[in-house]
Amino acid sequence: MKLRLGALYFAIALAGCGEQSDFVGGTEAQLSGSEALIAHTKVFDQRVENPAPGVYVAIGYALANSIWIEGEHGAIVVDTTESRGAAEVVLRQFRQYSDQPVKAIIYTHNHADHIMGASVFAAGNEVLILSHRTLPKHVARVTNVLLPTIETNAMRMFGERLAEGGEDIINDGIGPELKQIAAQDGLGARGYLPPNQTFDDRLDLEIEGVKLSLIHAPGETDDQIVVWLPELGVLLPGDNVYKAFPNLYTIRGTPYRDVRKWSESVRVMAALNPEVMVPSHTEPVIGRDNIHALLTDYADAIQFVHDQTIRLINEGLRPDDIVQAIRLPQNLAEHPWLQPFYGTLEWAVRSVYTGYMGWFDGDSVDLFPTPKQTKATRLINLMGGVEAVLTEASAHLDNDPQWAAELADYVFSADSGNTRARELKATALRSMAKVAVNPNARNWYLSEALELEQKVVFEPRPTDTERLTYAQTFPIENILELMTVSLNSSKSLGVNTSVEFVFPDQSKRFLLTVRNQILIIDRLDEPRADAVRVTVNAHDWVALVSQNDSLPAALASGRLATDGVRDLPALLKFLAMFTD
Repeated sequence: MKLRLGALYFAIALAGCGEQSDFVGGTEAQLSGSEALIAHTKVFDQRVENPAPGVYVAIGYALANSIWIEGEHGAIVVDTTESRGAAEVVLRQFRQYSDQPVKAIIYTHNHADHIMGASVFAAGNEVLILSHRTLPKHVARVTNVLLPTIETNAMRMFGERLAEGGEDIINDGIGPELKQIAAQDGLGARGYLPPNQTFDDRLDLEIEGVKLSLIHAPGETDDQIVVWLPELGVLLPGDNVYKAFPNLYTIRGTPYRDVRKWSESVRVMAALNPEVMVPSHTEPVIGRDNIHALLTDYADAIQFVHDQTIRLINEGLRPDDIVQAIRLPQNLAEHPWLQPFYGTLEWAVRSVYTGYMGWFDGDSVDLFPTPKQTKATRLINLMGGVEAVLTEASAHLDNDPQWAAELADYVFSADSGNTRARELKATALRSMAKVAVNPNARNWYLSEALELEQKVVFEPRPTDTERLTYAQTFPIENILELMTVSLNSSKSLGVNTSVEFVFPDQSKRFLLTVRNQILIIDRLDEPRADAVRVTVNAHDWVALVSQNDSLPAALASGRLATDGVRDLPALLKFLAMFTD
């Protein structure tokens, strides 16, 4: 057990950690383009730091940090990385400092890079797993309804396919890179364990002699919490603060992130007056004054984006106009912890606009706009034809690659088979990637360029054995919910029919009804005498819908059974409505 030396420890630590605490006047804000992003990489040099007694943070081994807190006879782990493989690497690093068993795991929020290595730290033991009450709901949302789109968008944003296309990642802004999907050595394997204790607003507790306060602090996610160690004066802010402009909107897709609440959460953290702050991304900060100033500036920047966007909305400006009008105050724009290495001011403004106003910007021509393909064809004709447009695009590749990409995209939208348009757009995107400060933008530019060049294909990954096992840990309701958004509307035209599904392993039964080209799911307490009935274990149904099992094989083995002679044909007809 490490001794807790209080103020003396902090005085010694501060004297030896000038680089960590010097967050004013850094060099990255003075660099331009990819040079700044390259310089930012040093933040993720692999290391374990010990910024407070008994507190260790592993930096640079995964996209997110993992934090180890020593207790009297056991340890607490805050955030667990994106996979079992990454967690194994981190645990080996922690074992150089501690041989204590893990007694508790805390999830600061639901993002995969914080929750997917938990089983490694738990090591098969009964472990207390803590989170906000809504975390399981958020995990389920991404796991079922939106998984295909979120997953492919994340591949583009984090540059997960760049190496396949011969490109390098500089970094991912808040970490070196996301290694979630790598197949070798089980690096992409999921090790999420559901929480067994949750809370709403605040939970004060003591684990292995360590006093903690878990405080709900919505910001990057609605389920975000911060961890406060009052006896040590240590704050673990999760993803509400990192050494980059906050990702007030993420281009991979997300529900609206309440920007005003985020700024308020950061102010709550500042009011705790921490001596040490250990983010779940990037590097620790030591010193009460340093931390208070940093959190104040961070909260002010977030509030500025919110307030000034609303002000300009009320002045009648539209999103494009607001993006051009808003600039951060100079002291914030030059702040090393507010450089656009993850979020950007422009994306944040657009998100605040749509969060308050929705998609319509007030211009009548946007109510029922001309379809993009039709618009592109007509504009090309106005501009003198395809060759004239592509010649103009070529002329702007060096001085205005954004415009070159837009011109090439008109041709590509009108004729997706135009090879020259495809090549020109890819070249323009590569030019923009070369000077991009924001790694999300850089990775997306290069990913789309590789797609256009047909060097990589972005599509949902198949459900292999490991992913199937992960899916089978969720309640069957999640899989049924996925069926609601998989119904083919043209195949269900005029249909009004129901099938009862019985899942013995979860002691649940549901009535699935297709009507008006939608699927309705009702939980049943008793069998429906008049319904077509199917009996199948939830475990087996997940394998079937993920194409890890076949219906004929399941029927032959009895893993799936229907009640009567009429039921099997009715089931086949029902399931046919859920195919392309």
